[in-house]
Amino acid sequence: MFDGSIYELPTKHDLHEDMEQRFPAIRIPSGFMYAGEQLGEGEWGKVSLDEAQGITHDDSCWYYTSQWRIYKLSRANPPEILAENHLLRIQNQLKGGFYKHFGGISYYKGFVYVAVTGRTHPFSSERSGSIVVVFDRNLNFVKFGKFPQKIQRGAGWLAINPVNGHLYSSSPHRNLFEYSLDFENGQELKLLHSYDIQYRHGDLTDEQWTDVPNQGGVFTRSGLLFYVLDIKDADMNPFTGIHAFFLHDDDADELDIPGLNNRGEKAPFISIKYRGSQPGDRFWEMEDLDMIEENGQEYLLHLQLRNGKTDEAKIVRYRLNY
Repeated sequence: MFDGSIYELPTKHDLHEDMEQRFPAIRIPSGFMYAGEQLGEGEWGKVSLDEAQGITHDDSCWYYTSQWRIYKLSRANPPEILAENHLLRIQNQLKGGFYKHFGGISYYKGFVYVAVTGRTHPFSSERSGSIVVVFDRNLNFVKFGKFPQKIQRGAGWLAINPVNGHLYSSSPHRNLFEYSLDFENGQELKLLHSYDIQYRHGDLTDEQWTDVPNQGGVFTRSGLLFYVLDIKDADMNPFTGIHAFFLHDDDADELDIPGLNNRGEKAPFISIKYRGSQPGDRFWEMEDLDMIEENGQEYLLHLQLRNGKTDEAKIVRYRLNY
């Protein structure tokens, strides 16, 4: 089926059957269901919600990024700030570049990995490429690595696959890149593999896909990738939402995992774009993802942001049904 000839997107039945035969360890959800809020509006205490960006966790804590800050929060009492850091505080440790924006994050084996975007240096015209910054559990700076600019100039998100311990990110949005976590401070990340993303939903050209913001991603315990695409102020378009992908060979194939969207309609992926409840409210933006397991049940956590005079954020839960 995948013999290197002209590629045709397999049918849902064929793809699932192929997965079951070749990769029996990967669990494919039969659907998803909204399961309430993990953290709602007004429940963040003194945590900055300015451009909420990323969310991840360890056994006892949440780790969260806004545009400039990273926080460690108690899972037992989320508004309790256990540690924090600021992008400007570590700027002098990020040699050879100037940076403006924390992005998506991932926790893995005692360290927090954060995607950080570059900006033009204030005293020159040079624009920095994107990097990954590594913190320990107390949010002390450990090291940083550079995304190879010839391959990937932008990196708004990253995710670590627990199956192989590799880091994944994307740019442009029809390509997914796999990197080694083995790098020294300031070193360029080593590319291990690249995948062509095969979307089922959204009839766009390659050029149009490059304008679609990719907001975050996370892997299930068995290695299935959930990946967020969003366009600000665009309601219910054919691709805005959380898509599921199966990685194999040189492709990332989208799987149809059905559920109800915010209009009560059956959708083949998690499509939840909506406005706030007040007149004149902006759309909620779809940000980073996290996975959590409780009582043997997997939940997909989704960070959402609403810009305004004061930004608001919340984390909603989706139960994955098997």
